[in-house]
Amino acid sequence: MPMNHQKTRATIRRIARTPRPLLTPLMLAALGIAGVARAQDSGAPSAQELMQRIEKLEASNRALAGEVQTLRAEEGAQWLSEERAAEIRSIVSDTLADSSTRTSLQSVGTTAGWNDGFFLQSADGRFRLEIGGLLQMRYVYSYIPDGVSGVNLPAGTASAAIADNVETRSGFDLPDTQLDFKGYAFGPNFQYRIRGVFSNQDEAVVGQNPFGNLGSGSGAFRVLDAYVRAELSDEFSVRVGQFKLPFAREQLVDEQYQLAVDRSVIVDHLGLGRSQGVEGTWSSDNARAMLAFSNGGTDNVYGILKAVGSEPMGSNYGSDGVDWAVTGRFEWKFAGQWKQFNSMTSPPGDEYAMLVGIAAHAQDGDPDNGNNTTTTQPNTWYAFTGDVSVMLGGASLFASFSYSNTNSGSAFVAGSNNFNPPAYFDIGKSECWGVVTQASYYIAPKWEVFGRMEIGNASVPNIGNISNPTGTSSLENGNMLTITTIGLNWYIDGQDLKWSSDFGFAWDSVDGVWYDGANGWRAAADQSEIVFRSQLQLAF
Repeated sequence: MPMNHQKTRATIRRIARTPRPLLTPLMLAALGIAGVARAQDSGAPSAQELMQRIEKLEASNRALAGEVQTLRAEEGAQWLSEERAAEIRSIVSDTLADSSTRTSLQSVGTTAGWNDGFFLQSADGRFRLEIGGLLQMRYVYSYIPDGVSGVNLPAGTASAAIADNVETRSGFDLPDTQLDFKGYAFGPNFQYRIRGVFSNQDEAVVGQNPFGNLGSGSGAFRVLDAYVRAELSDEFSVRVGQFKLPFAREQLVDEQYQLAVDRSVIVDHLGLGRSQGVEGTWSSDNARAMLAFSNGGTDNVYGILKAVGSEPMGSNYGSDGVDWAVTGRFEWKFAGQWKQFNSMTSPPGDEYAMLVGIAAHAQDGDPDNGNNTTTTQPNTWYAFTGDVSVMLGGASLFASFSYSNTNSGSAFVAGSNNFNPPAYFDIGKSECWGVVTQASYYIAPKWEVFGRMEIGNASVPNIGNISNPTGTSSLENGNMLTITTIGLNWYIDGQDLKWSSDFGFAWDSVDGVWYDGANGWRAAADQSEIVFRSQLQLAF
């Protein structure tokens, strides 16, 4: 009897090793053997009968094994490979699922650390603070032919700074040193952001109008963004505070994600910058719209010649002279993901993406210096922009058109002070437009070349009406703004650690109304102005 049981178990083991397509009949046979064994234990069949039955089963097993060998010879090892692949896929899926669960649990339980930025978080997840910053260290070389600015302004006025008759200026500076605090409170639906920059300005003018901090502006901290955003649903949100007005895409993209060392001269003049107010946003998978009611845009259309005069960033409620201002932007996303358009570049491997945007702005008001003896007339400002962005995964294309129209009953020249209040002049209607096109291409995984072309035209027909200070009419000499910029980016560690250099050339002389001295572009009487910039960026 013990020998019979050993043979039975050996037979069952052989059946277990048989390939899966034959398991069903052999398992039935094994069940039959087990039943026979149990029956023999109870005294029903004899030992000889059991041996005969086992011999029959073994013969059947040998026949089935022969069929398996035939199948293997005909089909090769493909069915085994497919089976193994399926088992491996199942194991990998289970492992990834387990890993994802563990990571999720780890994130929930962590209250401080690094996750694409430093963060602090409450144990229940209702409060979160993310801390970031930006350092940009830059060298700038600026050359104007023969050292002639073409601008004639009295030496005693603050605005005379743009009449810079020095042929070559060069040196290092820190254009953007920022601290950024953002997160949410009382749950992810209530987001906040406080971002500021250490300014890089010259010493303030004594008695500047209005009176303010007369100390050095270099290193002074000023607020850029300060707002709260409430997510009302998956599609709608409302933002209140100080933020970028929803207008030009080039300005909506943060400094560290620009293609060149700095934004174009066109958008520095025709963009709206930041303001204080309230903004509503509607967003879907392929479209979004933003509408803001604010203190108006930052008037830099003609530089120091203020056709509107609004300076809303950081201002108090009664100082801006804007009665109402409305800004709206609509965007269509034809392909890609929204996050791809947070940057002006498209790294290799990114999917194809395309965005078209349009925006409009309107505001009305009149400046008020607090002097009741001075009568001012309203200033109106209408602006429009449209842009196209294409991301090609290793290359990018961008083009924009901007237009500004002002009707200035109370224009003035910036740089006045409380000992010499500004004089207001009616210069009537004026307009300004500009076009920006740029493209980039990655020549290696971390190296990118780019080029940008800017064309603009400012038309201020009645600028000669301004006679205080004298020489103001020299700000606009009827020259087109035509600048070509080429450059190179080295993404040492993505956008977080980047070195950028660019070279710009002005085909026409740069009029005083296009002055952008902070970025190297000074007023010049002749063509062929040159600006070279090289910048190291660290963002965290």
